Amino acid sequence: MNDKQSITDVENGIINAARNVFIEKGYVAASMGDIAAEAGIGRTTLNYYFRTKERLFESVFEQLINYLLPNIGAIIDGDSSFFEKLEEIVSLYIDTVKTYEGFPAFIIGELNRDPEHLYRILLKDPQKIEPILKFRELIEKNMEKGLFRKLPMVFVVSTLLGLAVFPFLVEVPMTDIFLEGDKEAFDRFTEERKKYIVEIMKSLLEP
Repeated sequence: MNDKQSITDVENGIINAARNVFIEKGYVAASMGDIAAEAGIGRTTLNYYFRTKERLFESVFEQLINYLLPNIGAIIDGDSSFFEKLEEIVSLYIDTVKTYEGFPAFIIGELNRDPEHLYRILLKDPQKIEPILKFRELIEKNMEKGLFRKLPMVFVVSTLLGLAVFPFLVEVPMTDIFLEGDKEAFDRFTEERKKYIVEIMKSLLEP
């Protein structure tokens, strides 16, 4: 292992530890000491790689965005139909949430607490949000062609987000009440739900 790879491994370990602490405690309550302890390193080492909690938060958020958005962009630029693209995007989102467990609730909490905090990170590189804008443009073009019902975009987006995000926000009570506390049953439910999300959106959008 070379020095560069070793440094990258340490940074990734710190970012993963920070994500766990942020999800558990929230941004405000999390401390650099908490993150160092979670990463199994000293404060001096942590400060060498990340001098501030703000920079760590940016790295955690950027890690998710860098994984999710470019892949969405590749899907949108493909030759498949809209609903095939949507199925791929929904599948990618659900798989990502399972990788970064607890992240949707944390992000929504931060959006309610300090939305400008996340906006600043996103707008540091406006190109990162291009896939989202392309997705919106694709829907609007289909509406203009008469292939989709003309609906306010906020209605379309809120419906899609509600279908995709909500189960993960209520995972614990939903699992306890409806799935007898079986975490594997919840995982199966979210896998099966992928196709139903697309079917519901199809029934909403098609004339």
